[in-house]
Amino acid sequence: MNISFEFFPAKDKQSENSLWESFKKLEKFKPKFVSVTFGAGGGERDKSDNLVKKIKSNSNIEVAGHLTCVGMTKNEINNISLEWLKNGINKIIALRGDVREKNGKYKPHPEGYINAADMVKGLKKIGNFKIAVAGYPEKHPDSKNEKEDLDNLKHKVDQGADRVITQFFFDEEKFLRFRDQCIKFKINVPIIPGILPITSYEKVKNFSKNCGATVPNWIKKEFDGLDQDPAVQQFVGASIATDLVKKLKTEGVNEFHFYTLNKYELTYAVCKRLLAKNNIKLTEKINKNREAQI
Repeated sequence: MNISFEFFPAKDKQSENSLWESFKKLEKFKPKFVSVTFGAGGGERDKSDNLVKKIKSNSNIEVAGHLTCVGMTKNEINNISLEWLKNGINKIIALRGDVREKNGKYKPHPEGYINAADMVKGLKKIGNFKIAVAGYPEKHPDSKNEKEDLDNLKHKVDQGADRVITQFFFDEEKFLRFRDQCIKFKINVPIIPGILPITSYEKVKNFSKNCGATVPNWIKKEFDGLDQDPAVQQFVGASIATDLVKKLKTEGVNEFHFYTLNKYELTYAVCKRLLAKNNIKLTEKINKNREAQI
């Protein structure tokens, strides 16, 4: 099973220490890569850039930097990506990016890439980048319908995207249907499910509204009465995420991208349980082979 983790730049020194502790804890699982989200604005942008370079300099784990179209010119995006390439970083997650104003509509920068597909096309021209793009099992909130959303994803892949990482979801059937639809649309690159272990039901409910992800009623019932018991909430959240990954594994999915929210505990618990099961199965297989040889 291949895993990867997402982090975002810390806002202050204390948060930075906590972030780096989480990174070092999760690094033990030898992820395929880790990704760093891209903050809007100059100061946040610098924090993202610095974290990408810090991980590259202080770890053997590969790092992928996010880049977004919002508020940036082509030259700014190209310069950042080429600087990363110069530092040995060739993995990029290319995103259109979220609109900063509440209820605002996305508008491309007049000197920027039009959207993620346009960015993929531009970056592929200037360097040997391995580029991931976003996919939405429940449709992007700005898409009029599923077909428009899948057409957009197909366009990103046709421009050179190497893989798709999905928005988080909590119902395995939504991912499996999305995967089937991608095949129908001839989207022939790996599709990696995004997994969000739930630390707080209220937070994930509010967060999900903004990104078009459904939180099923059965999850609400799992968290009923636990408002004042964060430790039990975390246990429930880890169990839900573990079960989701196990169900997807039975459907042939073998790579997962975890949204850590810069906190290692739940993601660590999920990966520990999953990889321990893998180790048990491997040991059983080895023992059976030995018995057959005797």
